[in-house]
Amino acid sequence: MPDGLLPGVRVLDVGQGISGPYCAKILAQMGAEVIKVEPPEGDSARRMGPFPGDSPHPEKSGLFLATNANKQGITLDLSSSDGAAAFRKLAAGADIVIENPPPDALEGHGLGYESLKNTNPGLVFTSITPFGNRGPYKDFKATDLVLYHMSGHAHGMLGAVKDPDSDPPIRAGGHQAELVGGMAAATATLMALYRKRMTGQGSRIDISSFEAMVTQLISGLANSAYGRPAPPRDLAKVEEAAIGGMVGAIGGILLCNDGYVAISPREDAQWERWLQVMGGPPWATDERYATRDARQRNSPSLWKLLSDWSINHSKHEIARMGQEQRVPCFPVNTVQDLLSDEHLAHRGFFVEMEHPVAGVLRYPGAAYRFSNSQLPLTERPAPMLGEHNREILDSLA
Repeated sequence: MPDGLLPGVRVLDVGQGISGPYCAKILAQMGAEVIKVEPPEGDSARRMGPFPGDSPHPEKSGLFLATNANKQGITLDLSSSDGAAAFRKLAAGADIVIENPPPDALEGHGLGYESLKNTNPGLVFTSITPFGNRGPYKDFKATDLVLYHMSGHAHGMLGAVKDPDSDPPIRAGGHQAELVGGMAAATATLMALYRKRMTGQGSRIDISSFEAMVTQLISGLANSAYGRPAPPRDLAKVEEAAIGGMVGAIGGILLCNDGYVAISPREDAQWERWLQVMGGPPWATDERYATRDARQRNSPSLWKLLSDWSINHSKHEIARMGQEQRVPCFPVNTVQDLLSDEHLAHRGFFVEMEHPVAGVLRYPGAAYRFSNSQLPLTERPAPMLGEHNREILDSLA
């Protein structure tokens, strides 16, 4: 089988941090030739970590290693005439340029799309910014924290609370907005590349991470479109459980003897099968829990009964029993659980690569496979700072 879906496609990754490099990584693991262009001091992600032993090292940042695997790496000072000239030569032979300004916007160095397309009309130029290149917010700066809260996701985290004044909305872990923005950029870039192959024409792609995050709020947006109010955060006022939207009747997280399990026996038929999972508890015929509406009205007392039962079992045991009865039921996994998950292991999701400084590490692979193409997921580890300067820059002379 051929390696990858994008043979011969050259990408210049001028991004820093997460969104731009993650977009480029997706293209790299599809087989594109990706050259990471860093400033002389290196990508800011090299300083973000996490680091082994919490000891910062520019070649051992877990974040940098993960988002820059399968790329070559060079350093260029784009503010210098020599650096700008080298980049122009690279861009003249590239299919795709990816940036996520600020701080190093190519436009500010005279290397924006309008300038580069004069010598490369087929160039696809993808620019990822917090709010896009037009609109009232276009010049605003934002972090992942800002984008997560602005996009409406935090309002439902983690559902209703007893006292909204003392329990404010929180942000989910990780780098949600940055990764979602990078994924949206990769999707748009592939569409533009397809159009280029059909027409020969390049394009400039404007990606707003804010808008990319808002599109993930589909349940809440749909409810609002139907004229329903946003779910309240005050537990005393909740008429329907709400996590990222509106979910009727019983659904949520139960404490187990080794963690948590998520259940959602919302329909009456599912509820009857859930009672079988619990072994037919004595309160099963209580009229307070006999119907979907009744269970919703009496959810606090019902949830106490469910929790008293679940604490005696493991999360995987309950999840297995629920699945056997065709009830939506899943363990709440930790990162460590994922590393030992039998399904991920069977599909070979995690892959190993050896980095000359960081050593052998396990990396997340791809969530997809192709029957007629082998993805080059382990072609090379993330580049060391300036590792391919001589190989790539000398060829421009």
